Amino acid sequence: MGLHFVPDGQGTLYRHWAQASSEIVLSLDGSGAITAATPAIRRLGWSSEEAVRGLPLWALAADDAAPILQRTIRQALRSQRAMSRIEIQLRCARLADSWFELKIEPLVPGLGDLSGAVCILRSLAERRRLEREAFAAAMTDPLTGFTNRAACLAMLDHLAQQQCDGALVLIDLDRFRAFNLRHGHAAGDRLLVSFADLLRQLTEPQHLLSRVDGETFAVIIPGEDTVAGTMLGEDVATALAAVGRGALPDELPFTASIGVAPLGLTSDAALHAAELAVTEAKARGRARVATAADRLRRLPWPWRCRT
Repeated sequence: MGLHFVPDGQGTLYRHWAQASSEIVLSLDGSGAITAATPAIRRLGWSSEEAVRGLPLWALAADDAAPILQRTIRQALRSQRAMSRIEIQLRCARLADSWFELKIEPLVPGLGDLSGAVCILRSLAERRRLEREAFAAAMTDPLTGFTNRAACLAMLDHLAQQQCDGALVLIDLDRFRAFNLRHGHAAGDRLLVSFADLLRQLTEPQHLLSRVDGETFAVIIPGEDTVAGTMLGEDVATALAAVGRGALPDELPFTASIGVAPLGLTSDAALHAAELAVTEAKARGRARVATAADRLRRLPWPWRCRT
């Protein structure tokens, strides 16, 4: 049995066939039987496209899903209107995850009593992979590969909800904006990447690294106190000073003002406390570490954090 093309349906079927090679695209007749399939049908374990021709689409479904799919197809064919997507489990010999997203797009009758539908099946495993990649991209700073500000705040809130102790180290590169104005943003970006590499070398695998602003970085240290945060801050300050005295003095021509705070009752509390400590470090001459713990004991709710 060949493909039946009608004016509206031909464009719909061709568009999906040409653009969705990773999807399984099927054409159905008016009874719901399969009249054609893309080669991707072999992902379900069928030997060829011809092997499924003439079968009702619900014959591909798992036993308990077949009645649901049959009702869905018949309803779509009767209504002749595009349906919203549903999720269905199919019989699969070659896929570990047999759940698929199903969309049925009825064809508009154009020749005689010709009718049918285009059915698009997309593996949910693939969709979820794409969703994970999109989520990771939304939470990642593309320049350094660190998590971004949104992810940092989410991690701080999660730790606060779990009532986890820890320290937040906020690192602000001194006079970085002046460097950008003098040498350009491309040079500034290269130095930010170099600093990110340095920070990776100075931290532990359990530390959570973020770039929260243009020249501001954060390190969350779960399960530790501000002493551990202060030690890390001093390591960063020492490393920057050593680079400036080394063979490549222009590689990282910065100092850093560093603020350390305990994790608070909210992400805002911890971040605000660390920002106050950074401001104190800059006021004292930059290139140093300031700890917010003592000052936090005097702050009113909601800024007061556990010490």
